[in-house]
Amino acid sequence: MAILSTGPIENSPTSGSRPTQQVTIKFDNRDSLISSVILVEGYVLNGTRTLYAQDEFSIAPNEVITKNYFANLNAFEFIFTVEDAASEVIQISAWGKNSAGQLVTAHRLVSSEVLAPAGTPVFEWGETIFWADSAAPGPGNGSPFAPFNSLQAAIDAAVNSPLAVSIGMRARCIVLIAANSIFDEDVVIPPARHIQLLGLGPWVLGNADLANFASSTPRNVTIQTSQAAEDVYLIQGPAFDARPVTVIGTFDDGTSVSTHTNYTDGAIISGNVTFQNVAVGDPFTTIEFQLLNARVVGDIIQSGHMGNLNTYLYHSRINTMVHNGLNIQRMVDSQSDGVINVRGYSHITNTTINAAVTVTLALSDVPPTGIFSSQFATITWTGPLTLDTSSNYYFVNSGSTLIGTKTVLFSVA
Repeated sequence: MAILSTGPIENSPTSGSRPTQQVTIKFDNRDSLISSVILVEGYVLNGTRTLYAQDEFSIAPNEVITKNYFANLNAFEFIFTVEDAASEVIQISAWGKNSAGQLVTAHRLVSSEVLAPAGTPVFEWGETIFWADSAAPGPGNGSPFAPFNSLQAAIDAAVNSPLAVSIGMRARCIVLIAANSIFDEDVVIPPARHIQLLGLGPWVLGNADLANFASSTPRNVTIQTSQAAEDVYLIQGPAFDARPVTVIGTFDDGTSVSTHTNYTDGAIISGNVTFQNVAVGDPFTTIEFQLLNARVVGDIIQSGHMGNLNTYLYHSRINTMVHNGLNIQRMVDSQSDGVINVRGYSHITNTTINAAVTVTLALSDVPPTGIFSSQFATITWTGPLTLDTSSNYYFVNSGSTLIGTKTVLFSVA
């Protein structure tokens, strides 16, 4: 049996009213087989500890239950008793709400912050942090002790966690991936979420059955976009204001520029990364995308999404990248092997560009604007080209062609 507590919560009046009037508590049974019985006890703390709310109910496998309790009190505490069989898989979060039904930030407790009554923390992994390990027996529940053996299952658990559902893009949903994981599956990331897929070492999306961990069956990442899905959160006010973010890579700050360094310490996406609009009528939205020590063997593709795609590439290798709203904000210690046809670029440094580039703008979003300490194959660059003297040397010496205006930085000529 697990006995958990919110601990004493101070709720004295400010400006004539108490911050929290009602407590919303979410119960999430993350097991696909085990049901449980939960006892909830609410205590008013007014010099003595007095029971004022009591509720007992069953929670089925994979069920999420939301309960609301009166909390217009100067101080209160909730105790949760969970049956033994499900004590490791039940997640509980508590949310204070004011008279208008808005969340009270100071009275938000996610499952990792719920304590044993004596004050000793009970380990429950954070509601937006989940583990994935393709070698795990599975299916898992996302904890370090029982990681998901499917990357899609880990993504689904993260983006559907109570915190993510409640605050949308403000919830940083992190999937920690065990080193040497190989996920032979396509994955889909839904809209209006902030998701980070971060390896603790090298990992592969694909079957990795060929030399150098290449895959005979390419596996793809589809990142869905929807302004309508974002608006569900944005219309609730500044506390919900954030952009969708997708980060793919590893914690290792090595490099994926060449094959041997990539399979040593980087992430390999064997197929495409596709930005797919799923909204009806309005495909425009601004989203953020990062690659960290990752190689995309396939292409980075626009599939209906319109609007800005702010992109950051660190220690990464890409093939073709085509998106008329994509802004290369940072491209550092990276390599492109295929055609780049995007809206513009802000800052590119220590990068090798091996195929034709078409851009509309040299942006000042992330200064200093330009291309620095970079090299070129024999390519055609269409659009404005701003670069330093060393990059200009390589551009000219490679026999590349410019269709547009060149600005050479630091030149005294």
